[in-house]
Parts: sequence; structure tokens; C-alpha cells
Amino acid sequence: MITKETYIQYCLNKEIGLFQQAWWLDAVCGTNWDVVFAKNKESITGAWAYPIKKKKGFCLINMPLLSIGTAPVITYYEGQKESSQVSHEQQITESLIQALPAFDLFDLYFLPSHKNHLPFFWNGFEQTTRYTYIINDLSDINNVFERFDSSTRTQIRKAEKEITVIESSDIDLFYQINTLSFSRQNKKVPYSLSYVKQIDEACTKHACRKILVAKDAQQNIHAAFYLVWDAQSAYYLMGGADEQYRSSGAYSLLMWAAIKEAAKVSKSFNFCGSMLPSVNRFFRSFGGKQTPYLHIKKTNSKSLRLLRAIKKLRFK
Repeated sequence: MITKETYIQYCLNKEIGLFQQAWWLDAVCGTNWDVVFAKNKESITGAWAYPIKKKKGFCLINMPLLSIGTAPVITYYEGQKESSQVSHEQQITESLIQALPAFDLFDLYFLPSHKNHLPFFWNGFEQTTRYTYIINDLSDINNVFERFDSSTRTQIRKAEKEITVIESSDIDLFYQINTLSFSRQNKKVPYSLSYVKQIDEACTKHACRKILVAKDAQQNIHAAFYLVWDAQSAYYLMGGADEQYRSSGAYSLLMWAAIKEAAKVSKSFNFCGSMLPSVNRFFRSFGGKQTPYLHIKKTNSKSLRLLRAIKKLRFK
């Protein structure tokens, strides 16, 4: 608890992201998170809050569901040159890695702001580059709209004639619509309603979420969208749509509504993936910039390495 309180105090005067906040980690991890620090003689120079849990005898540092990414919080000094900043960041990150407890599995995504994986490479971690789409500047919302693909703009204008977007606080309704997307793909929903409610309660308390719902004149719900944000970026955290209304264009309209809401509270909009071709094409049509982020892994347990190798062989 002392280390977590120290982390909260260290972050007080720093502009950190939503997914680095202690209250967010409480919501998605419960007590299953901890903090490591880098220090010099005078003060803390860096901190990293990370998820950690015990499962079947293994110590796992891996992403909690619905958390987009992680990143260290580092103190930079006024007047530092860019080259000095890079060296400083690498040194602090190296110290934080060395401070991690012994683990069997490390498997984390990093926020796009954390670009340097060299300290992890030097310590035997594997790195894969993944991609999301980000609209980096929401200051001119009309210009943002003009950057959409012409077909997307046409679909939105058509949907506006028949679909209404409203704000909702009904998390049960949202979850019901959200699960439809998994049902359509014959997939199990990876998170429970109670888990989503934990996140919703925390985000509501900190005034950083909106639930948007698209419906027609007959009050049929076509789609729903869960938006979260911090000062720097808004995020498409969850969404869902009813397959029977797929041709209505409601989801494109809902995405546009979410981007407009994001412009009121943040500077950019992160679509949060996806690497799937069809989803990639849909997100790309909204004019965001393809942006890399890091997926870093390391398996120290020999038995876990064997289990993962067997699993890969089974599905070849």
C-alpha cells in the first residue's frame, strides 16, 4: 500500500494517461497490481505501475482486460536536449525493469507514447509491433470530418436521416449490445458484466466516460459505444451493434458522434486497434494516422514455454 500511495503522490503534478492512473488499475486489477521506482540520491526519477497476479502457481505480469496499454512515468528535466532525453528515458526504464520482481510470464502492450523498447531488448524481452489509428488533432472538427473517406461521410449523412444518437447511463443495456458483436463471431465474451460495471463506476466517479447509443424512430437499438478519455486522448474502449441493422450505417454515425464528444474533452482520438483486416479498414476510413505501439513479452518459466509451444503445435 505504501508503494501505491507513493506512486499516487509522484504522479500528482504529472500529466499521465488514463491507463496509468492508480484508480484505473484498482478498477481493472483490484489489488493485483504493484509499482517499481527508479531513484537518484535526491528523489524518485521514474515509476511504473504494472499488473501482477498469481495463477496456478505462476507469477504473471500480463494485461488486464479492457486496459489498452501501460507505460512508465518518467521525470524529465527542463532544458534537456532530445538526445539527452532518450538516454535518460533508457536509463530510467532499465532501472525499472531491473526492479521488477521475479516472474514466470511478462506479456504487456505499451501505450503509443512509449516508443523505445531497447532496454527491454537488452534484458532478453521479445518485441512485436502492433498498430492502431489515431486522429492526432481534434481542434477543428469540421476538418476531421473532411478527412474521412467519402464513402464514410456519405454513410454518416444517410444514417443521420433515420438514426438518433443519445447519451445513456444504462450499463446493462450497453453490455447487452456489446455482447452481440461476440455472438456474431461465435466467440465467448471475455469479460463479465460485473467487471464492466467496476470500470464504469470508476470512470463515472472520475467523469471520464460516455455511453452513446444509436436508435431509430421505433426505438430499436442499432449500436452502442463506450468512450473514455484523459486530457491527451480519448479511447474507443468498447462497442457493439445489432447484426440485423448492419446496413443502417448506425455504427459509422456513432463513431462520428464519439469523435465529436472526444473533441470537447481531449486532444486526440485513439481507435484502439485493430489488427483484423476488416476492422482495420473500418477504422482507417475515419482518417486517423496509422500508429505503432509495442507488444513486449518474456517467458522465464520453462514449463510455461513448453505449454505455449504445445498449444501452437495443436493449432497448426
